[in-house]
Amino acid sequence: MPKLSKIQATWLGGTQVDAEAREFKLRMDKPIEDNGTNSGPKPAEVTLQALGSCLIFAYLYAAQKLNVSLEGLKVNIEGESIPGGWTDENNNKHPGFKEVRFEVQVKTNHSEEEVQEVHNLALKASPQYDNFVRPVKVSGSFIIQ
Repeated sequence: MPKLSKIQATWLGGTQVDAEAREFKLRMDKPIEDNGTNSGPKPAEVTLQALGSCLIFAYLYAAQKLNVSLEGLKVNIEGESIPGGWTDENNNKHPGFKEVRFEVQVKTNHSEEEVQEVHNLALKASPQYDNFVRPVKVSGSFIIQ
């Protein structure tokens, strides 16, 4: 049976949005240089935060499954976007990320080969990584109130 994740995003005025998931609320905004008030991260940053957090959870799962002990994990992610959008090889314009790069810093006494196995399994297990690397069917509608 499918499991649904649900959020509700509400415009507060100006450039501020509150997004609520279960009982957790996150304020999002644009930075000052984008005419925002900088009262929270912008949606693109939250997307990268979700990817980084999910990669850590996936690493923890994979390490446990492969009996690799970890002393520390940190994920650094960069998402490259082009102001005004960028054009792909088929001449389609895209406003989103052109490229996303990440690095996982692993503190462990295990070998590089063992950590590579953890890395490979973590990428297979991470739902957010999967969302980034394959097309996801998205549909939407609107209601006039």
